[in-house]
Amino acid sequence: MTSQADTVGLRVAKALSYVCGHRDELAALLDEDVDALRALEAAVGHPAADDVSLLVLLDTLHTAVRGAGDPSGVYGAMGRSVMPAGIGDLDVVYRCPLQVCIGRSGHEVDEDVPRCRFAPAGTVLIRERLP
Repeated sequence: MTSQADTVGLRVAKALSYVCGHRDELAALLDEDVDALRALEAAVGHPAADDVSLLVLLDTLHTAVRGAGDPSGVYGAMGRSVMPAGIGDLDVVYRCPLQVCIGRSGHEVDEDVPRCRFAPAGTVLIRERLP
């Protein structure tokens, strides 16, 4: 049985993974109203905030993104799996260097070296080939 804390943690990790992978698109959508995005970025990993604090910031960002015209927000985009990266029949996964999100599968990466949007500039996701 999954505890409520585990459920919240997974929801936060999944949403952070989405925000990391779509940060530029979210910023463009929010146009000049990027306060919610910046607040979340400041809180992640500096030092790492607890899941409840991150959930509050993600809820604020979710509301802002939905208000800007994206009906899915940061929680509801179709096609995102609740399984952490590395589970299933994937060949390559990219793990979060801060261990705060679920990372991304190799199929979700468009660029050669995906970068973590929450870590210091230039920090790459950790590439791992599955056995």
